[in-house]
Order: sequence, then C-alpha cells, then structure tokens
Amino acid sequence: MSKMLLGNFFKDKKSIILIYLVNTAILIIFFNMIHPSNLEILYPISISLFLLAILIVMEWSKYYKFNHHLLQSNHDRLDLKPVTNEQAEVFKLIHTLNKQYVREINELKSSHEENVQFLYQWMHNLKTPISVIELIIQKYSAEQTLPVVVLKNIKAENDSLFTSIEQVLNMIRFENIAMDFEPRAVALVASIKTVINEKKSQFIYNHVYPVVHADLECSVITDQKWNQFLLDQLISNAIKYSDTGAGNKKLVFTIFQENEYTYLSIKDEGVGIPVYDLPRVFDPFFTGENGRKFRNSTGIGLYICKKIADRLGHQLEITSEVGKGTEVTIKYLAKM
Repeated sequence: MSKMLLGNFFKDKKSIILIYLVNTAILIIFFNMIHPSNLEILYPISISLFLLAILIVMEWSKYYKFNHHLLQSNHDRLDLKPVTNEQAEVFKLIHTLNKQYVREINELKSSHEENVQFLYQWMHNLKTPISVIELIIQKYSAEQTLPVVVLKNIKAENDSLFTSIEQVLNMIRFENIAMDFEPRAVALVASIKTVINEKKSQFIYNHVYPVVHADLECSVITDQKWNQFLLDQLISNAIKYSDTGAGNKKLVFTIFQENEYTYLSIKDEGVGIPVYDLPRVFDPFFTGENGRKFRNSTGIGLYICKKIADRLGHQLEITSEVGKGTEVTIKYLAKM
C-alpha cells in the first residue's frame, strides 16, 4: 500500500519537482556563464537540493497521513483528519455527498417498506374470499347438490390461487429470514411426512402417490419452518408437473448419508425438463418449455427454493430427463 501511495505522490507532485529542478538548472547555467569553472556553485546546488528534499518530505508526510486514513477508513464512516485546506475542502464535499446519499437511501427504504406492507396486507385480505370459497365447496359437497367433478375443479383452482398468494407472502417474509432463522437439529423424515399430510388432497386429486425410503429417522441442521417451506415448494412443483393424465404416478423420497452430510432426493415421474432449460430453472420468472404447457407456471417457486437453500446453507441440485421425470437433491449438514 505504501508503494502505491508513494507512486501516486510523485505522480501528483512531479510538476512542482520538475519546475524546481529546471529553475535550479537555469540558475546553475547562468552562474556558470558568469563565473566559469567555479566550484563554489556546488554550495548553492547542495542547499537547493537539500531544501527540495525537505519540501518533498513535508509534502509526503501530509499526503501519507490523509490518504492512509482514507484507505483505512470504514466504508460506513469516514474518520479523516485533513491537514491542508485542499484536503479540508475535499472532506467537506465528501461529507455533504455522504449525508445526501444516506438521506436518499433512507427515503427509498421507507418507501419500499410502505409498499411491501401494503402488498402484504392486500395479499392477506385475499385469503378471506379463498376461505369463503373453501367453506362453500364443503357445504355443497355435504349437500351433494353439485356434480363432484365441478366441485373438484373449483377446489383445485382455489388451492392454486391460495398457493400463489402464499408464494408472494413468503417472498416478502424471505427478506427477514436472517432475523427469523433458528438452525437446530430437525427430524427430516417427520418434516417430509408433515408436508405430505398437508398436501394429501393435492396428491389424491393429481393421482400422485408419495413413497418414502428411509430406514431410520435422521436429523439435519436446518431451520424447521423454512425447511418445511422449501419441501412444500418442491413437492408442489413435483405434483403439478406429474399430472400428465397418463395414470397414477409416484413421488419418491430417498434419504441417504455420506460422512457428515445427509442427502434428500425427491424424484417424480412427470414431464421432465429439457436440457436447454436446466441451467435457468432457478432464474426468477423463468418458466421455459413447460411454462407453455402448464398455465399455472409462475417461475417463482424454484427461484424461492434456491434462495432459501442458499440462505440455510443447503445445496440444491436438479437433474431431469424429458418424459421420465425430475430429481431434486438437497444436501444437508447432518451435524455441527
């Protein structure tokens, strides 16, 4: 760092040094023309060079102090001590710009928080008519006054709307995941079964049947709530893209361990993902080829899953083959 500062210093001061040396050279030439071969010229030359050295040292000291503090200062707070009027003016300008920058950032943050709060409240309000529709479906199902197929279709659309709203709400909550993150040992099989039970009607409606391969219950280090949300999203995707109308399908969960890591494989028998779409499946709002076939594709689900997995410290990988299905693998830390 000192070498860099020294190089910059001489670049900044080269004009002054050059003019000083040229001035000294002119005086030497003039003195030599008047008194040729006079060794007394060496004395003023020595004094001139000595004074130049003192000037350079003084300027370097001021230059080093200011720029050293500038390089070492925290990015959030400039702790500078200007030693020249020029540096003081620069510092005042930096301070003014910094205050303006902080004010604008705070205004943007405040505006963003208001918009997010409004959206969050609006999405919560949308849950009320969804709950009412669910109650109406239950009422007509009990009375059997409407065809079962019609009620099933209404319920499927209502569930889809509810899932979309939950995705938006969880995207909003995701911003605060750092404050809502409690890593601890979580029973993985129990978490999987909890999500499966919550989606029982979705499994039945889409003719998809879960199969869990796990010899023993195992614990992984994760956040229980966010990990269950991650599993919920992946399972919802697997069910949606398994519904091809070609008979019953399986959704296979396989758990295995390697050293200090536990792996969960979720493998469906759905439509699969084309090879050219795989590199972009985690991009926001990317739906790819399957998005043209399934109208409920939003391109948000896998994006959220990847974000949550990264924040929880889990690795998420996807392999797929068109017509055979997709396999999602989550890599967990089994112990601290």
